Amino acid sequence: MKALITITILFSSFVASASISDCKDLHIGRIWVKKGEGVFAVVYLNNRGDSSGSYRSNFSGWTPEEKKAALSTLMTAKASNHRVNVETENEDKCGIQAGSTVTKSIYLTTNP
Repeated sequence: MKALITITILFSSFVASASISDCKDLHIGRIWVKKGEGVFAVVYLNNRGDSSGSYRSNFSGWTPEEKKAALSTLMTAKASNHRVNVETENEDKCGIQAGSTVTKSIYLTTNP
């Protein structure tokens, strides 16, 4: 019994825990692309199977080249089920739970 508890504790310490509240280890949900604009907004998810997640975070102020790079990163993460970390322009660098955020950076996590 002690061995089972020890193994469970060790295993759970290595499992990534997504959090919309701190913008870490998130999955990609809906990606919104607009004609003439490119990637417009994205919804981030705690878990891949979730039916809803954060409010959408948009890419206003990004150049067309930056939007292409962002879309490439988002599609790669979504297709490979890889998690991402996100920073927004909000004071706390997150705020995706509250909505009306502008994504500042997206990066793939070290471990999927």
